[in-house]
Amino acid sequence: MKRSAFTLIELLVVIAIIALLISILLPALAKSNRIAKATACMSNMRVMAQALQMYADNNEGRFPTVGFAHGGAGVVEELAWYNTMVREYSDTRVLRCPSDQSPHWTMPVPGGANRLRLLSYASNYYMTGEINDTQDLLVMTRIPRPSTTDYWVELAEQGEFAAADHVHPETWFSDPKRLASQEMELERHDGHANYAMVDGHAEPRKFEQTYDIDLANSSLPNIAWTHNIYDPRLGW
Repeated sequence: MKRSAFTLIELLVVIAIIALLISILLPALAKSNRIAKATACMSNMRVMAQALQMYADNNEGRFPTVGFAHGGAGVVEELAWYNTMVREYSDTRVLRCPSDQSPHWTMPVPGGANRLRLLSYASNYYMTGEINDTQDLLVMTRIPRPSTTDYWVELAEQGEFAAADHVHPETWFSDPKRLASQEMELERHDGHANYAMVDGHAEPRKFEQTYDIDLANSSLPNIAWTHNIYDPRLGW
């Protein structure tokens, strides 16, 4: 008589094979999903980098201002680039990284700010002209190395900077990675974050490739930089 059904052992073998295939495929699918999100984030940042160039073209070469302060500081909504650049970026969907899981999109940041998060990306405070000796670099064409000078970073999901529109790299030198991690997401995309430069391109980097001090040859106020892509006077 011809057999027409699986035996129990055969069924268990099939189930085991399927489970093995799933265990092999799931990490690969998860990695593919992470790569897709990182790529979409990169695309967003390229859009923002191009929007920055258009803004400068429309404003005598000048960079936008900032207005969403961090912590309990005052807020000047009309100065925030979120508002002043709206014509250039045009679609608010480009302002959110697909990997951004901040709870503050729907829950206000506690403290004096008490605001919702509107952005995954923040500008570099060096570009506001509020830091000593940077006033002459407010115009895009005066940046010495635009291809290695950063403008946009990925904003921290938690903490007092979660609803800000800029970060403060001029304050990180005493403990760079710890202080920067309070303002930015440093490893959102498999140990890297995305950065957009003044010249209009974006790229992934490890934090140490953006900000690193040669401690052996440094003494305050003379810092020997290995990397500092935030300060427009340096840009490497």
